[in-house]
Amino acid sequence: MRQAAMMPLTAFVVAGLSLSAGICQASQEYENNVELLQRKLTLQKFKPHVLLFVADDVGWAGLGAHRTAENSAEAQGKAETQTPVLDNLIRDGVLLERHYAASNSVPSRCSLISGRLPRDFPVAPRGMSNPATYWNPEDNVSGFYGIPRNMTGIGSKLKQAGYATHYVGKWAAGHATPEQTPFGRGFDSFLGFVGNENDYWTKQSDLEEFIADPCLYKFQDFSFYNATYRGGVADTIAAELGCEERVKGKSFDKDGCHEEDPNDCLPESCYEESMLLEYAARLIQNHDSSKPLFLTYASHEVHLPLEITTSALKREEQADAQKERKLPWTKARRVMAASLAFMDSAMGRLIDTLKARSMFEDTLVIFISDNGASLQLTAGGNNYPLKSGKFSEWEGGVRTNAFISGGFIPARHRGSSFHGVIHIADWYATLCSLAGVSHVDDVSAKANELLRLQGRPLLGEVEGRPQLQNIFSGINGRLDVLHLSANAVLKWPYKLVTGQQGDSFWPGPVFPNCSSDGPDGAFVDVYTHMIPIDPPDRNMLEDCGNGCLFDVEVDPSERRDLSSNEAYAAVLSSLQKELKSLNSKTFAADIGESHLEACLQAFQLGGFVGPFVDVGDFYTAQVPGVEELETYRQELMDLHKNLTDPDFVNRTAEALKERVLSQRSTMGSECLEEGRLDY
Repeated sequence: MRQAAMMPLTAFVVAGLSLSAGICQASQEYENNVELLQRKLTLQKFKPHVLLFVADDVGWAGLGAHRTAENSAEAQGKAETQTPVLDNLIRDGVLLERHYAASNSVPSRCSLISGRLPRDFPVAPRGMSNPATYWNPEDNVSGFYGIPRNMTGIGSKLKQAGYATHYVGKWAAGHATPEQTPFGRGFDSFLGFVGNENDYWTKQSDLEEFIADPCLYKFQDFSFYNATYRGGVADTIAAELGCEERVKGKSFDKDGCHEEDPNDCLPESCYEESMLLEYAARLIQNHDSSKPLFLTYASHEVHLPLEITTSALKREEQADAQKERKLPWTKARRVMAASLAFMDSAMGRLIDTLKARSMFEDTLVIFISDNGASLQLTAGGNNYPLKSGKFSEWEGGVRTNAFISGGFIPARHRGSSFHGVIHIADWYATLCSLAGVSHVDDVSAKANELLRLQGRPLLGEVEGRPQLQNIFSGINGRLDVLHLSANAVLKWPYKLVTGQQGDSFWPGPVFPNCSSDGPDGAFVDVYTHMIPIDPPDRNMLEDCGNGCLFDVEVDPSERRDLSSNEAYAAVLSSLQKELKSLNSKTFAADIGESHLEACLQAFQLGGFVGPFVDVGDFYTAQVPGVEELETYRQELMDLHKNLTDPDFVNRTAEALKERVLSQRSTMGSECLEEGRLDY
């Protein structure tokens, strides 16, 4: 492995901004006619800057624009949802009211980056919470979790169009090989975490109370990649981002204070979202504004673990003092409110930086959430008035917040709403069209030639559709069947939901509250052994069998099942057949099993998660430690041997259950006394 000399982060930023591409000033005439706008995009090659802001688990009720004040409870819910920056952008943009995604992060983000529907990605075995270490050596194209290796990412497409491309924040779209990282998908630089979540302070990847990870140690999931450096965020890089205190190997509580000394706290500049935001702002500040910029900011907010800065909680307390409160805070709901406000301020800083560089007027701002909010009591999320949330196919899980804004939006469309169906995969084709490149993936087509000869499952084609002209014309571009998942299809305005759906209830405008008694986590994951905690009825299961049918245009909360109504028998039968047919096209690649190489590579890299297959000379920073590596390898071998012992698995499961129950009692529906900031 090559050993690269450390460079200041400012040098890293400048090194990643060297692509050349012309950009000319667009005429204001595009504001008057959609066809003229389209012609200018294709003929004059006007390429706006693009800020794609991806929020994490922000529920339908997580935007002030989706809150009302029709009664006291709703007024309180609206007052607790402080998103003034986002709400102002919506007033100056187009609110996308029918934006759909998968019901959880990984398939949604895979769709966003590749333009495919969720059925085109390998599915992890049931109960596996962390499949990132899985690999099938017999299939080095598709034998990984996340996006298959030979699919072209949106970063590569926009780079072809002359954009400078950067990805900041959460990836969660596969990272077993270098080609599957943001850097491999065409982004000039990447700062963030490749997995599904990490700790906001320590950046450790194994932190959920219900998971025992296959890797024995808790590695950090926080990396920086560009043309000159690829490795973990070492202390020197962290210091450039404002975090000068060493956090690796130390334990902190949820507000960033040492567990053994609550008076010794990290500076708030060490909070992960602060570091991500600092880097993103520098990218804009150092960008050559004559060239088009594509910046994806994938916020960690408001995903678990619910951790926030003390100052953010204090700001929430000050705002709360002005509100009339009928229902007292729960810890989770208060931290959620502060996290939403923090995310809103992050968008505010990005917008202010664009304006300071005189770039905002030529920028398309896209805001989306990857799925609905988690309704676990410890998560603090809410999708009111939609049904259910994350991991379900109800509207609360798959209908997500989205809008477009920025100076690029024609004046005549500002302040409007669009009710046509959009899928998260459509942004791939939409951005390709905007940049003047084809959204057809020639790389995957070439890979299919080999896969066909090998008799392996073929990579799916891009199914995202250009939507910008539909939005500006008010045309629903998805009137045909949209395959949401193996259990749901939408053919506007009818939606079919099948099978068992968890968390099947309607959260109120102020949820969770002191009377909330569920839902909670259903199982613990002992090294991919799924062990139930609660009986099924506690998880609010609803069984739709072969199909519940809803008209989601007139019944967006899915309260009136039409499946037993004879008048809709033909619609029900048609959608059932469509779902069966579409499910037959589901990608069936085998992702193999967990491999020690993933843990060993992280150990060898000094304790940072990253690619572990065919890494070659990808990493520019490496910590050899041959003797220590062999010791760790033996520890992993011993662990895997222990997994064959039922007593070991049961003991571990009981310890995890105790942690989960403790977390429930401290972050669930416990009421807070007025004025208390702790959580």
